[in-house]
Amino acid sequence: MKNDKYWLLSPYSYIQFGLMLLLLLLILLMKPGWGLKILAIIICLMAFGLAMLFSGAIRQSVYRYVLHISNYLDTTKRDSLNNIPLPVVTVTGEGEIVWYNELFRDVILLGADAQGVNLPRVFKGFDEELLQAGNRFEIKKDKKVYAVSIGMHELEGSALFVMYFNDITELKRTEALYGASRPSVMLIVFDNEEELLKVRENERVRVISALEALLSKWVADYNCISRINARDRSFIMVEEQYLQKIIQSRFSVLNDARKIIIEGGNPVTLSIGVGRGGENFSECEYWANQALEMALGRGGDQVAVKDADGYSFFGGVSKSVEKQSKVRSRVIAQALVELINTADKCFVMGHRFSDLDAIGSAIGMAAIIDALQKDTDHTVSIVVDETATMAQPLIDSYRETREINWFITPDDALDAMTDHSLLIIVDTHSPEVIESKAVYNAASTVVIIDHHRLSVKKIQNSVIFFHEPYASSTCEMVTELAPYMHETAIARPEAEALLSGIMLDTKSFVLKTGARTFEAAAYLRRRGADTIEVKRFFSGSLQTYIEKSQLVSSARLYGDCAISAASEEVEGIRVIASQAADELLNINGVTASFVLYVMGNQINISARSLGKFNVQLVMEKLGGGGHMTMAAAQLADVTLDNAIEQLQAAIDEFRTEQVQKPSPAAN
Repeated sequence: MKNDKYWLLSPYSYIQFGLMLLLLLLILLMKPGWGLKILAIIICLMAFGLAMLFSGAIRQSVYRYVLHISNYLDTTKRDSLNNIPLPVVTVTGEGEIVWYNELFRDVILLGADAQGVNLPRVFKGFDEELLQAGNRFEIKKDKKVYAVSIGMHELEGSALFVMYFNDITELKRTEALYGASRPSVMLIVFDNEEELLKVRENERVRVISALEALLSKWVADYNCISRINARDRSFIMVEEQYLQKIIQSRFSVLNDARKIIIEGGNPVTLSIGVGRGGENFSECEYWANQALEMALGRGGDQVAVKDADGYSFFGGVSKSVEKQSKVRSRVIAQALVELINTADKCFVMGHRFSDLDAIGSAIGMAAIIDALQKDTDHTVSIVVDETATMAQPLIDSYRETREINWFITPDDALDAMTDHSLLIIVDTHSPEVIESKAVYNAASTVVIIDHHRLSVKKIQNSVIFFHEPYASSTCEMVTELAPYMHETAIARPEAEALLSGIMLDTKSFVLKTGARTFEAAAYLRRRGADTIEVKRFFSGSLQTYIEKSQLVSSARLYGDCAISAASEEVEGIRVIASQAADELLNINGVTASFVLYVMGNQINISARSLGKFNVQLVMEKLGGGGHMTMAAAQLADVTLDNAIEQLQAAIDEFRTEQVQKPSPAAN
């Protein structure tokens, strides 16, 4: 720092003296005689002398002011501040320096003077509000880091702040080194293991060998401790500094693995769970297991990273791999039968604003429970708010056909709940969107049956968590359970209800269908399902068709995404919006569609895609979720225009993050 000998007036003095010298030069260049020139020179010199006297008087005044502040402290305090082994400075409330000890001059100012200088001139970007807060904070100066403590004193009604500087540069360096060397745990599983059982032995050996070689080469770049085993779980321990590099590369191993093609044309996919930032190895491994479960629950071919703050995800560009074995379904069915037989009352509940999949699967499960408890006085009920459901035609048809009324309101269910009641939640695993939180909280035993990709906020206390993200719908999952639970429970009305849910979520067997989806549909057809009757559940009024057509015609393209918005709330807008989103996918070049609509004080977004574009990841950025091809979100207290801006920003962010190219399985 420059030595400000004359304090803040020095720059002005320099300007004044410079102007005088310029004036003298001009006088000497003038033509008048020497007498006039000498007179002008004498006047300039007198003015120069007066300026020097004036500057000296100001310096004396400043000195007396600083001395006055110094005398404010008694001898002990003054000596303590001068001799304290820390740099100390006293400043006004506006951040103006009025006193400092020699150590501050030597260490912070590097021997310069700074009396009267504002702190931002000494510490670049210093926020003067830190003084008023009075809290301890850190500040940087000349590649050093100081911890600053503040004390306040009163002087003639004005506040003076004493700042103590403690050099913590080495401590921060040690802290950074400690953080960089903290261990993290990665668990890696091979998603396509079941597919290898169908190929020749030499093909299995080739794929496993290629995958293990890939993983071994990958971890070699990051100084890891690893146990690579493609047939089971690979265990990797890596320091935080290398994990940050892996994250920056967005786990490029996912993309490299997809280059290994299994006989038949499917690429290899991996699921990775990472636990980082735990207090010890055990906690990191526990978090890694949770993260791996989350990655698999979201469909595989991705990475889930868990730390103390929650989850972050990478990848997820491929479709879920359908499992061919039905062993798990049989085991779940047997466990469910035992729970049902020991419960005095059973309740089946879906999500808010229930659709055909939620109500269809609830009807199927209720029919199975009723058949199992036929000879008992136990009861079964379907909890639904009929004032806010998108499946009212199905409810009315089933109530009329069966001449029974299993459908009850959440309030009635809450009154009927006992300590031995069983609650089966279908088509959702999130406590935020279930039909009734009160009913869920009152239930002592909870079972989850759902096909949506796993979300961070999931129901934690379920005794059975039957979750299959590869399944087309919850109705498909219930259909698989039915033969193992009761062979004749599903009759024509239940079969049509279940088939309607499958048709809804697959868009009439176009999206997210596997071999097991068609097997389930074939079973329902054998149980009497009539596709013509099922089609009636999708019918709407002329006004509904007009509203849907207006949404489609008003859509605008944002890249390869179609975005449409309904500014007015109309009856049945949820159904209209979802149908409009489906229709927009028929436009050439559109890979994803988003329809926004107003409901109350929030903006709802219905998102659809054909699989190349993961709308779930986009909706998660807005606080929503769902599937790769079908998702939704709600934005509270925002305008429609602002919601569109947020949606476009989320789409842009998603595109930026997806640096890895989709695998052929996503096509």
